Amino acid sequence: MARNSWWLVICVSVGLAALVLAWLPSAWPNPLADERLDPQQALTRLQPAAAAVDAACRAGDRGAFAEATTAGYREDLEARLQVVDGVLDSATLQGMSRASSCEQWLRQPVLAVLVDGEYAAVAVRREQGDGAQVLSFRWDGEQFRLSGMRHAPRVASESAAQRYLRELLRQMGL
Repeated sequence: MARNSWWLVICVSVGLAALVLAWLPSAWPNPLADERLDPQQALTRLQPAAAAVDAACRAGDRGAFAEATTAGYREDLEARLQVVDGVLDSATLQGMSRASSCEQWLRQPVLAVLVDGEYAAVAVRREQGDGAQVLSFRWDGEQFRLSGMRHAPRVASESAAQRYLRELLRQMGL
């Protein structure tokens, strides 16, 4: 009788552990972390995140924008807007869509792609010839979310892009 009780306790414990692990974001590791990093394959996996950001901006949908970006990115963007007395509202998002497109950036010639833990970053050559555009994404266990976008004017070569992304991801991982 005692033996059957232990089996029941073990089965229930294993079942509960499986349920908990299934709901933890860390249960789904970054899909780019385990692969030999092929830049085109990485861009293909990051494309849906870029498309979600662009769609949210075009629609001026703050909720969809929040789903497609990290809280840190939105907070940084709001702080930058405050400097010019701006707010992150529907009109601002629509203005962002007219000024820049994440998807369009991912179609530019790639200088470097780097993955570290839950983060992935891409540096692409800017058409204007003034350095690189850098997009960073964070894997949340289910999807990539845009976590940063910046112009890196001094990044003009593949080796400079690798160094830049390495430092960027080191800072993000802190």
